[in-house]
Amino acid sequence: MSVELLTETGILVILRATIFFSCRKYLLRSLYSDLQDLSGVERSSSKYQRDPLPSPITQTSKEFSSSRRPQGRTETLYSTLSSNVFAGCFSESCMLFLLLMLQGLSMFSSSTRLFNWRLSLFLLLAYILVVVPFLLSLLLTVGPDAGSYIRSTLPRFVFSTICVALYVFLLSLIPLPPALSSPDIISATLSRLVVLGTIILGLLSGFGAVSSSWDFIPSRKTVTTPTEQDVVTAEYALSGVRDDLERKREEARRRAAQQAEGTWISRVMPSFRGDENLQELKGLEALEYEMSRSLDALRQRRASDQFSHTFRGRLTTIGGRLFALYCALRFVTSFINIFFPPTSSSPTTSYPDVVTETVAELLAGVSPRVQFDDVARAMRHLSLMLVGVIILSSIRLVLRSVTRALRLPSRNLGASLMLLLLAQLMVIYLLSTIVQLRASFPPPPPSPFSPSSYSSSTGADEPVNLFTTIPAFTLFGFIFDAAFLLAASASLIVRWAADRVNGPHV
Repeated sequence: MSVELLTETGILVILRATIFFSCRKYLLRSLYSDLQDLSGVERSSSKYQRDPLPSPITQTSKEFSSSRRPQGRTETLYSTLSSNVFAGCFSESCMLFLLLMLQGLSMFSSSTRLFNWRLSLFLLLAYILVVVPFLLSLLLTVGPDAGSYIRSTLPRFVFSTICVALYVFLLSLIPLPPALSSPDIISATLSRLVVLGTIILGLLSGFGAVSSSWDFIPSRKTVTTPTEQDVVTAEYALSGVRDDLERKREEARRRAAQQAEGTWISRVMPSFRGDENLQELKGLEALEYEMSRSLDALRQRRASDQFSHTFRGRLTTIGGRLFALYCALRFVTSFINIFFPPTSSSPTTSYPDVVTETVAELLAGVSPRVQFDDVARAMRHLSLMLVGVIILSSIRLVLRSVTRALRLPSRNLGASLMLLLLAQLMVIYLLSTIVQLRASFPPPPPSPFSPSSYSSSTGADEPVNLFTTIPAFTLFGFIFDAAFLLAASASLIVRWAADRVNGPHV
């Protein structure tokens, strides 16, 4: 390595470390606590939440606290690991875009940019192919029993390794695009990840487009605005149910204590009356849960109605309707791109966009110097940012649904799971963004360097365009449109059916 390469790489390593520790100190401080709140079970938000029914054979407080210590250490370990993985993914993703900016500004040598570009790509692929799936598998096998965690460490490691191997094997089955004739391992892996990532992002975008714009879609049904009296009445009814629930729980505790002090027969053989009381308690818990959700919905609708009459609320409504209009145009565009594809004999890295053509024609009428390629490039960038907004609007609901379905034993483990999933989605989205940027800023004609020369020395004199190491994925637009259209159509059907059954905004 030359002195120039070592010096410039040292500067970039310092930048990496700065981004990493800044993310750990500032970004994750608020993000992790927000994920903890998001991962909590809905009933835990109630101040009337109580512990589950006691077992007839109780533990002393000393035994309980000692059994919780390994679990606490486990949660701390996963919290640290997930935070480090997220910060690592964030720093390496930032480095990729920083290196593209350095290339545009002709700063640092080509060999330095290429070496650090390959290093960041390798680390990101290692994160999302090995590290994140391995930690997710370990985290999902954590049970509520802290003692079993220590006894089952080796089987859990073996299970997680098998899951990672299966994930890599299934990823290798994704077919490569025909344009990628002789790819190396990094280009092939990156292409397959872009396929998988494009499908995931398309599904998230379709779901987010419907969920974020549904409230701004005009409806023929009149939505009644709850009054303050409606909220007070619902609160009073919920308070009565919670009082009954607390009374039943206290009765269950007394019966459990009496059974523990009774004979062996009374402890082993439950009575029919006890079974009826347990069913009644479960019914009250389900009723309290549903009434709590209805009360939260009433409060939210009441607050939204009050906010809509303010100046900021009116601006938010206008912005929401414009965003809903964009989502509708995006839906129509995806439909046209899939069912009415262009009949062009020459392959292209971009796909036709009705909005782009319309904007280009309007601007051409204003100024004849406006070029279609410039408008298409600007619209692609704008569309990419709006897709990011749509994904962000849906990711919160998706993460909450995932953690509830998995039923993790604690909020800390749920937050760690969310953080790992966020790191995976962030890297996939940014890699897909770079592929889209390659279509917007195509590299110059082929140079003596080819992407297959990853094992060659980095001390080449010829300048290397970093976009040449990224596969030109011509199917990006079609795959995204298909996934977007599928998710948006399914979400529309589910929302429409829910409104028909339950009424709007329930």
